[in-house]
Amino acid sequence: MKNQPQPTPLERLRTEKQQIKEACQKQEEKLNKTFTFLQANAGHLLLSGFSSMLFPSKPKSKCTATETEQKATTPSMTLQMRDYLSLGKALMPVAWEIIQPLLISFGIKLVQKRITNLFKPKAKEKNDKTE
Repeated sequence: MKNQPQPTPLERLRTEKQQIKEACQKQEEKLNKTFTFLQANAGHLLLSGFSSMLFPSKPKSKCTATETEQKATTPSMTLQMRDYLSLGKALMPVAWEIIQPLLISFGIKLVQKRITNLFKPKAKEKNDKTE
């Protein structure tokens, strides 16, 4: 039997660095797949979350024994305050995209009105000129 020479500290660091790079690449691929899924299904996920928030499903009264056991092992799907907050946080950019043009148009109309009122003769000045 030949004794294999033990790796030097530098070689160990290089192999560890390589392993970490591979692990990072795998994790990056998983994240990319997740983000791709979220981008593809964002509308559906938001609508289903919003509809389940507004219209929670009521449990059926007729259940078999196995369904009852399955429900006991799975966590309940009731919406809590953190769910509402996360949904609200997720919908903020969408709400801002909707509200922003409305605010801009309102601001433009307000500025136009103020500018036209600056150059419009006032009612007292009109009455003084006619008399």
